[in-house]
Amino acid sequence: MKHHNVFLSLLLGLPCCMGLLQTVAMAEPPFQISPKLFDRDSDTLGLVELTGEHRTLFRATEESYQYCHHPNLVVFRDRLVCMWSNGIVAEDEPGQRILYCHTKDGINWTKPIELANHKQGKGVCVSAGFLVSGKTLIAFYTTTDGENFGENTSLIARTSVDAQIWSEPRRIVNGFFIEGPRQLPSGRLLLSGENVGPQRKTKRMKLLYTDSNYSLGRWEEADIEMDDINIFSYTEPGFFSREDGTLVMSFRNRSGFLYASESTNQGKSWSTPAKTNFPDCRARFSAGNLPDGTAYLISNPGPGHRRYLTIALSDDCKTFDRAFMIFGKPIRHRYGGRTKSHGWQYPNAVVWKDHLHIAYSINKEDLGTSRIALKELQR
Repeated sequence: MKHHNVFLSLLLGLPCCMGLLQTVAMAEPPFQISPKLFDRDSDTLGLVELTGEHRTLFRATEESYQYCHHPNLVVFRDRLVCMWSNGIVAEDEPGQRILYCHTKDGINWTKPIELANHKQGKGVCVSAGFLVSGKTLIAFYTTTDGENFGENTSLIARTSVDAQIWSEPRRIVNGFFIEGPRQLPSGRLLLSGENVGPQRKTKRMKLLYTDSNYSLGRWEEADIEMDDINIFSYTEPGFFSREDGTLVMSFRNRSGFLYASESTNQGKSWSTPAKTNFPDCRARFSAGNLPDGTAYLISNPGPGHRRYLTIALSDDCKTFDRAFMIFGKPIRHRYGGRTKSHGWQYPNAVVWKDHLHIAYSINKEDLGTSRIALKELQR
């Protein structure tokens, strides 16, 4: 389709696996939390629960698919669009597809419809987010042959001008991704995920960038070194930025605390990831900035479970000294399935119409969203 060509030209570039600049190990981690931000002796972590409006976009039943995970949000043509992975029973097994729906007000959502499957429904699709390019919406998803880190695991894209009719799938790059490219004010795109295949013996996170600005170009691989590769399995990177343009990338890992890295050259190279004191239960988080520049981290601070979904805030983007509870009541999944876990998890967030909108999976079987007024976060 002719109107897709200019936007697809960016996506077809192969990554250039060259570390152009060397990283410099940091003495201190890029951020920290203030003492006793999370009170481990309190059933509520000592946090006030936010007032929000909550909706369920998909609820598993005996007759339906029973797995939902990896939600991603985007604003497109004054609508909020949400996609997620939808599996038959368990996580990332054959037959897993991508569903999506949208809303004009953040409250009333359309019914979910299928965006993609793989190998006529016999492969595995993992939701990997969106990118808006002018008047075109680009939807991304990862495909696997049943092994997430297998060397054939790839990022796929489809485009649409109306979020209804989609182009044919096009392969972008190899790797395992659960979030799409994010654009910096300079126009540069950052794409963050996992290395797959033999590369995982020496690398874990896969950090890519491009300055092609929707024209023909190549994805470049950023330079990043690790002191201990074995602390990382899934890294599921997410970043926020400081006022001076420094980017701060966080990484999931096995330690029980987030690791983080800095870039002062717009994602071209990154400091050696350092361990922070921000607790984490080894799950995906959502990182970004509010309109006033405040950094946020929406996560499961654990320990060891995903019961609590919280948002931590930092005015200086260095110390998180405020936090609120989004959900904290214990819940349990209703159906079985490999890797099913209890709780509110894998958040993804965007700011739209004076609200922070958050999508999350519930027990890895239902899919929910919340709309929280930005003024609630200023308490």
